[in-house]
Amino acid sequence: MKANFLLVLIYFSCFNVHGQDHDNTWIFGYDGGSQSLNDTTYGLSIVRFDLGNVTVQNNQIGEMNFRHTDVSMSNDDGLLLFYYNGIYIEDASYKTMENGCCLNDPENYDFNIPQGGVVLPYPNTENKYVLLHETKGWIDGWGVEGVGLYYSVIDMEGNGGWGEVVLKKQPLIIDTLENGKVTAVKHANGRDWWIMINESHSNLYYEILLDPNGVQLMGTQEIGANVTPGLGQAVFSPDGTKLVKRNGINHEVGDFLDIYDFNRCTGEFSNHLQINYFDGSSAGGAAISPNSRFLYVPSTFYLYQYDLWADDIRASKDTVAIYDGFGDPFSTLFYQAQLAPNGKIYISNSNSSNYLHIIHSPNKKGLACNVEQHGFHLPTRNAFSMPNFPNYRLGPLDGSPCDTLGLDNHPIAKYRYEQDTLDYLQIEFTDLSYYEPAEWHWDFGDNTTSQDTSPVHTFMEDGTYEVCLTVGNINSENTFCRTLGLGTVTSAEEAAKVDITVFPNPCREGVNIILGGYLPKAGKVVLYDAVGQRQKVQPLQTGWNTLRLDGLRAGVYFYEIWENGVLLRGGKLVKVE
Repeated sequence: MKANFLLVLIYFSCFNVHGQDHDNTWIFGYDGGSQSLNDTTYGLSIVRFDLGNVTVQNNQIGEMNFRHTDVSMSNDDGLLLFYYNGIYIEDASYKTMENGCCLNDPENYDFNIPQGGVVLPYPNTENKYVLLHETKGWIDGWGVEGVGLYYSVIDMEGNGGWGEVVLKKQPLIIDTLENGKVTAVKHANGRDWWIMINESHSNLYYEILLDPNGVQLMGTQEIGANVTPGLGQAVFSPDGTKLVKRNGINHEVGDFLDIYDFNRCTGEFSNHLQINYFDGSSAGGAAISPNSRFLYVPSTFYLYQYDLWADDIRASKDTVAIYDGFGDPFSTLFYQAQLAPNGKIYISNSNSSNYLHIIHSPNKKGLACNVEQHGFHLPTRNAFSMPNFPNYRLGPLDGSPCDTLGLDNHPIAKYRYEQDTLDYLQIEFTDLSYYEPAEWHWDFGDNTTSQDTSPVHTFMEDGTYEVCLTVGNINSENTFCRTLGLGTVTSAEEAAKVDITVFPNPCREGVNIILGGYLPKAGKVVLYDAVGQRQKVQPLQTGWNTLRLDGLRAGVYFYEIWENGVLLRGGKLVKVE
């Protein structure tokens, strides 16, 4: 790294931007408040992405039902503030927020629609947020359509800090709109937000701007062919240069992708490309890789990858996964998708299920993107929903005509790591830094370094290592360090310090075992039945592990988690039908 970055770093340490971890907490599930059902299969699953690690909590208190619309907001440091299901808002105590009821008809549970809302920080206003939300109606001859876009303002200083809706359901556009697909992207000044909404069966877009003066309709634009509405998703690329819409219609009309170039300064589209294909699906989603190159299109039975940097985007289509027939008991088809703070893409399915699919390496081309079907096990069932987030960590477009606020990109360092399944000393590090880093410097704590963006490093021996990533650009640099314990557990005292989570319990198809902050040398889980007969033995790596229970009868089991001949944890596990 360049030496002159040091003084810049010190100067900006007092003015560093907040973490912008507004998408840190995801809410899944339906039939919340499941005490009435006396079934812990239902309720809310709270998923948190902390420093690239994933933790999951089963919540039986919240009473919210999710189907399609799924919106949540965390503060700058990633702590949950509130969430919204298309009908009303619950706060972080899992109760209806003050004045947060009835944004849509509470008697119509299916009123919500995919991406029926998005929440944004109110520019230059502490502790206030703007929720943009759509209503749904039935138009004869067209079917389900959006019939209006509204906004509400949430003040987190209200109601003793639990939050209050202080401005409710203000009309913004009253028109027949495409159903759902409400999303947003940062303005090139790095502070304000663009929201682009399509008129139904039309090529007209409404251009909406959120700035310190509030929500404003700036104008309209007509471009390219008409957009045929249907079930799907809209997503801006993480760098804000493209908008993609995926619309599933029916077997006769097929499915559509609409791809636009986008100008973050002016809020204008250009170069509309429409792709029509037929694969027997009628619903799906869209998500784009962290490097903004690869578009992923979940399409019922198939998962496609398109190269948005290719000269011929249409011809770049590649099938990276085909539904493998798994059911739990319902089929886990490909549906809605979302890029997560850990740089992975998660995909829901169009049935009631405990599972999400994962794209582990979305920046890689073809099968190297590493799709794991039903690889993420939620403690409660989820029906259709996937949280809807824009890229909160997109900064200003430095040097553009709109870069007028002095909000230059000062990079923030962040990374995740994963242990190789064959060589426990080999660790793959994935860069998660943001705000336009241009240089990377890794110090692995063993007298070796790297300038690669996302290196694979092999340590020579067991030990405790402080691994630091420093990123920088012309404006400043930033360093992020994590301590890795690699094969160091040799005593009961050290075993007690290992962070281990085992869930769900009771369970059905499998149980998840998360090893947090420790990289095992010879980790394994052993499962015994009630009479002490060994039933399962499986190796464990750092992070997320799933022990499948297929073929085992319902009943009481006992598990032991071992490392280097030392018992880390043990306990009772109940498998139910």
